[in-house]
Amino acid sequence: MTSKTARADVPGLAQQTQFTCMATSCCAALRACGKDVSESDVNKVMGCQAMRGASWEEALATVQYFGCRGTLVVPATLQMLKDWTDRGVPVMIAWNPEGRPWSHASTVCDVEEDGTVHIMDPNIPDPSINFRKIPKEEFFKKWMEPVGDKLIIRRPALAIELEVTPDGRQVRASSNANLTTRVATRFLYR
Repeated sequence: MTSKTARADVPGLAQQTQFTCMATSCCAALRACGKDVSESDVNKVMGCQAMRGASWEEALATVQYFGCRGTLVVPATLQMLKDWTDRGVPVMIAWNPEGRPWSHASTVCDVEEDGTVHIMDPNIPDPSINFRKIPKEEFFKKWMEPVGDKLIIRRPALAIELEVTPDGRQVRASSNANLTTRVATRFLYR
């Protein structure tokens, strides 16, 4: 278990269309990494479309395009989400908070010791709210993505971290893991 140094500094955003939850969630994660981007900037690269949204491959390519590293894990664990967010790393997920026939992308910014998950959700029915606080038991029931009528991808998670610092240094190049984490956190929380 990692020691908590931060939580992901994810801004609350509302998606501009019904099909850009991936672009908006990715935008929030990139902003948490210090990138000055908008939903529109991200969607120009990601290419979310009506009745289709975007794929995980498109999300990974977009994260890389904006100079970040994406780590996609399927199935991820709640402990993985906690380890990432405890280091200040935002994590995109697919889940189904309203029980609809499709999944929805959001960004996890924190996991409490008891497993309660804090999620920036760009399409909450109440337009005045951008964050959900979900108990662990409820979260696990919703953390999945249906594929067609017969398959389910359980617990998808895409951690998004800086690949290169603003001064051009590759973040993961250091052999000192603690130094790497301190450098990455310094740029995440200016």
